Amino acid sequence: MLENIDGILSNTEGLAFETILGDFMLVRAVERSIQIISEAAKELPPELRSQEPDVPWQRIIGIGNFLRHEYYRINQNDIRSILAVHLPALRPAIIRLMARLDG
Repeated sequence: MLENIDGILSNTEGLAFETILGDFMLVRAVERSIQIISEAAKELPPELRSQEPDVPWQRIIGIGNFLRHEYYRINQNDIRSILAVHLPALRPAIIRLMARLDG
């Protein structure tokens, strides 16, 4: 999960949202990485997800399903929100979970 979060953030950092939207390959890479994050979240055991109750796990899982099955309905504001708000907030939670697993 962390690799995909960091990949998205590093490849979109400093770019205007309109610039991101204008780059077909970047948009597809972001969408694919979000799908991978979603699938990884789904595979986390519930007892592990419960250690980070502020993370909207079901929404994260849901967006992956949405991108896979209803991609034609994706809203630009949803992608903007994921990039600007949700991924930066998810990153520290994933780091904390990884630290607990390593510790």
